[in-house]
Amino acid sequence: MPQKAPEGRGPVRYGPPAPDTGLPVPPVLAGLLSAAAGRTDPEPPGGGPVLREAAAGHWWRRGLRTHPEDVVVAPGAPALLLALVAAHGGDLLLPRPCPAWWAPQARLLGRPAYHVPTPAECGGVPDPYALLETVRRIRAEGGHPRVLLLSVADDPTGTVAPPELVREACEAAVAEGLHVVSDETWRDTRHDPHDTVLVSPAEMCPDDVTVLSDLGGALTPAAWPCAVARFPPADPSRADRWTDPRARVLDVLTALGSVVPGPLAPALAHALDEPEDVTAPARRAAAVHGRLARAAHHAVLAAGALSPPPQAGRH
Repeated sequence: MPQKAPEGRGPVRYGPPAPDTGLPVPPVLAGLLSAAAGRTDPEPPGGGPVLREAAAGHWWRRGLRTHPEDVVVAPGAPALLLALVAAHGGDLLLPRPCPAWWAPQARLLGRPAYHVPTPAECGGVPDPYALLETVRRIRAEGGHPRVLLLSVADDPTGTVAPPELVREACEAAVAEGLHVVSDETWRDTRHDPHDTVLVSPAEMCPDDVTVLSDLGGALTPAAWPCAVARFPPADPSRADRWTDPRARVLDVLTALGSVVPGPLAPALAHALDEPEDVTAPARRAAAVHGRLARAAHHAVLAAGALSPPPQAGRH
C-alpha cells in the first residue's frame, strides 16, 4: 500500500542520511578545515583544479586512467546523481533492492524508474537476463531506457557483487544502449579487503560507465558534503558540449548553485590523496563495522532467516 506523504511535503521521499562511522574526525582533516575557515568563496561548479586533480589521482590508484577534465565534484551524492540522471535523459533502471535515496532523483525529474531483480547471492547488480527482459518490456510499452544505476559494494545488502556478474550485467546493458552509473561509495569499506574481490564496471566497459562516489562513505565525515564523479575519458573528436554528459552535468550543477563549500576543499583534497593519516582510521572503522555486521548476521541466521553475509558498508 502506498505510504501517505508527510504533511507539507510532496510525493518525493528520501531515505535516512548516510551512516557515519561514529568515530572522531581525523585530526589532520579537522586542522585543515579550521585553517581554511576564513575562506569566503566556494569552489566553482564541478570543483576547482586542486580538488579535481586529487580526485583524478584517487582513480588512477584504482587502475582507472583519469585526468582532472574527466572529473566533477559536487556537494554530496544526491545532488550529483540528480545532475547525472538529468544529463542522460530517458528512463532509469535500478536493482531491487536499492538505496532509498536513488529513486527520488528520477521521481523529482519526472523520469520513470524500473526495478530489476538481483540474484540470490548479492545485491546491487541486476540479474543480466532479468535486465534484458526488463529493457525489452519497457521499449515494447513505449519507454526509453537510458541509464542503469548499480553498486558493486551494495547498500542496503552490504554485499559485494562477484566480478563475473558485474561483467555480464554491464555487457548486457551496453549491448542494449544503456549508460551505466556505478555508485562506488562503499567500495573502500570492505570488511576484509584481502578476501573480497571488487572490480569496477569502468574497468570492464571504460567508454560506457560513469563512476560516482560520496566521500562520506569512507574518507570523510558524513556531514561534510562532497561527492565525485569520474566520466569516461573525453573523446577529442567530439567537441559538441551538447553531446557531452560531463558538460551537461556541469550545466545542471551551475543552474542549481550546487557547489562545494570553500573551507572544506583543502581537507577534501587531502582525503582524496589518501595519506596514511586518513586511510588508517578508515580501515579501522571498516574493521569495526565488519565485526558488528557479522554479529548481526549471525543473530539473523540464528533466528531462522536467510541473508547473504555482509562484506562492506556500515549496517
